[in-house]
Amino acid sequence: MYRVALLIETSKAFGRGLLAGVGRYVRLHGHWSTFVDERGLSDAIPEWVESGDFDGLIVRASQRETLEHVLSFGIPTICLGEENPPCTNSVMNDDVACAEMAAEHLLERGFSNFGYLGHRGFIWSDVRREHFQQKLAEAGKSCSVLEASSESTRRAPWYQRRHRLASWIDALPKPVGILACYDAAARTILEVCRAENWLIPEQVAVIGVDNDEVLCDLCDPPLTSVAPDTIAIGMKAAELLNQQMEAVAAGECQPPWQKIIVGPSSVVTRGSTDTNAIDDPLVASVAGYIRRHASDGIDVSDLLTEFPMSRRTLERRFSRVLKQSPLELIRRVRINHVKGLLRETDLKLDVISRMTGFSYTAYMVGCFKEMEGITPGQYRKSVVSSS
Repeated sequence: MYRVALLIETSKAFGRGLLAGVGRYVRLHGHWSTFVDERGLSDAIPEWVESGDFDGLIVRASQRETLEHVLSFGIPTICLGEENPPCTNSVMNDDVACAEMAAEHLLERGFSNFGYLGHRGFIWSDVRREHFQQKLAEAGKSCSVLEASSESTRRAPWYQRRHRLASWIDALPKPVGILACYDAAARTILEVCRAENWLIPEQVAVIGVDNDEVLCDLCDPPLTSVAPDTIAIGMKAAELLNQQMEAVAAGECQPPWQKIIVGPSSVVTRGSTDTNAIDDPLVASVAGYIRRHASDGIDVSDLLTEFPMSRRTLERRFSRVLKQSPLELIRRVRINHVKGLLRETDLKLDVISRMTGFSYTAYMVGCFKEMEGITPGQYRKSVVSSS
C-alpha cells in the first residue's frame, strides 16, 4: 500500500477535477493510501508533508520555489503546475490547444473582431495569448490585447481596473469576440458589459478557460468556457507516479522523466457566445431584447412596440443577418430555456411551460418536438441516463 500525498488545490474547480482523476485511477488500479488537505494554489507546504513518511507526491503550485522544495524530498514526485522545474515528471494542460479551440469557436460564429484579456508574465496566460493571436492571424484576423501584471492588479483598486477594462472594450469594434485567460477574468468582462449596457453576446461575445461550472452558471448570461480534461490529467499523473514508485520499490532506477501534455475536452457553449456575429446594430438590439425577454411571453408585436418599424422591415433585416425570423428566434430562446429546466429541475411540464412564456403546455411540447426531434419527456430521460 503506497502512501501518497496530494498537494493539489481544493479551492478551484480545476484542482478538484485533478483530484477526481487521481481518485478514479486509485479505484481502478492503485493500492494507495492518499493524504490531502483543503488548500489553495499558493499555500505553503504543510508540515505534515515534510514530517510524513510518503512513497510519492503529486503537487500543483503557483511558485517554482514551492515545487523545488518538494522535489528536494527525494521521493517520486509528479508536478502539475505551469512553472515546473526542468527535467521533472509533469502532466500539464495543453494551453496551446485551449487557445486554438477558443479561436475556432469564435471564428465559426462569424466574428471578425477579437480581444484577449490576460495576466502578463504568467506562462499559461502568455501561451494562450500567443496562440490565440496566431490562430486568428492564420485566418487573416488581428486581436487587441489588454493585460495586467499580478503586481499591478494587487495595487490598483477594483474600480480603476474595471474603468480600464471598460475603456478597452468601448474602443473595440463591435461585434467582438473576447477570450479571457480564465473564467474569473471572463466573469469580470460580463459584469462590466452589463454595467455599460453592451449586449452579450450580440455586441460582445465572451469565452473563458477552465469551465468552472458553478462560476460559469452564476454569470449573466452563463459563460462559455474551454473545458480542460482534468480527469485525464489526474489519471495520467497517478499512472506516472505509480510507475515511479514501483521502480523504487523494486530497487530499480526510476524511468526517464516525462512531460505529458493533455488536450482540453471541448468548448462548453453557454449564453455568452450563443450567437452569430451581428453587424446590424438594430438586429443586435432586437436579438438582445429577445434573449432577455422571450420567456416573459413576448411576441413580434411587442418587438415592434419596443423598436418602432414595420413588421416587414424587421423580418427582412432578421432574415438577411440571422437567416431566421424574429418569431423563430423567440421560440429558439424559449426552447433553450425549457431544455435547461428539464436538465436541472424536476418541475412538471405545465410549470415549465408557464415559466418559459408558452400559453399552453401542448404548444410547448409541439414546438419542442419540432425543433429537437423528441418530446420534452424523452429529452429529460436521455439527460438523466447520460449523467
